[in-house]
Amino acid sequence: MMGWDVLAELTVEHEYYAPNMPPVTLRPNDAHSFDKDGLLLRQQGGRGFILAEEDTPELPAQVAIDLHAQSTDVITVTAGGNWDNVPQIDLTTGTDHATLDPLTQDALPAQTPGHLRLAQLNIGITPRLHRKLHVAFKAIASHWAYHVIGPGHDDVMIEDPDGRVSFSPLGVRVLPDGRPANVLRSSDALPARARPGQRFSLSKPGPFGPRTLIPVLPAPQPLFATVPAPDGTGALIQSDIYVSIF
Repeated sequence: MMGWDVLAELTVEHEYYAPNMPPVTLRPNDAHSFDKDGLLLRQQGGRGFILAEEDTPELPAQVAIDLHAQSTDVITVTAGGNWDNVPQIDLTTGTDHATLDPLTQDALPAQTPGHLRLAQLNIGITPRLHRKLHVAFKAIASHWAYHVIGPGHDDVMIEDPDGRVSFSPLGVRVLPDGRPANVLRSSDALPARARPGQRFSLSKPGPFGPRTLIPVLPAPQPLFATVPAPDGTGALIQSDIYVSIF
């Protein structure tokens, strides 16, 4: 009875979803050619396997595997994720670890409508070699901007119990509905996470020390805006969060 050889074992990780597998589905880029070459692709949790029948006389030098996003958020939260073009990552023989780098990696033609691909992996195949491959994706980082609405909104501050993140006041802005909001933005960009570890609180000065108004502020949704940098040169990515106090 003919058995199967594992040509490549692929692990996919993503900062945003860690430690869980990102919601992507592995598929051959060219399913017809993949089948014609006698190959199989199997996905089990966070790993994918490219298989070939034992003693297959001729194997392709390279196969292309697509990472299809199960949610539009996958591309949104990925640093280097591209709605218009598909980034490609080369895993030639000798390259077993790769991280999506939008500055150096090429992009393919435009996305096919209804088939959002996070990336295309070009995997080198070597007969009788079980390749163990690892592909990582970094999460987009943004400056968290809290818009505080309600009485006394102009006299609040945000505290980080770990003392790692500070917030700078941007002053009072008028929202589209006409309400004023005091905006406080993180000085540093924070990587997006499905389960953020930050536990910021909103407080107000008092005669006996700060008075806590909201013990744990909400984290932002995976929505990002490009805004001018404070010094007027360039731009930064910002996540807006709206909170009310009464």
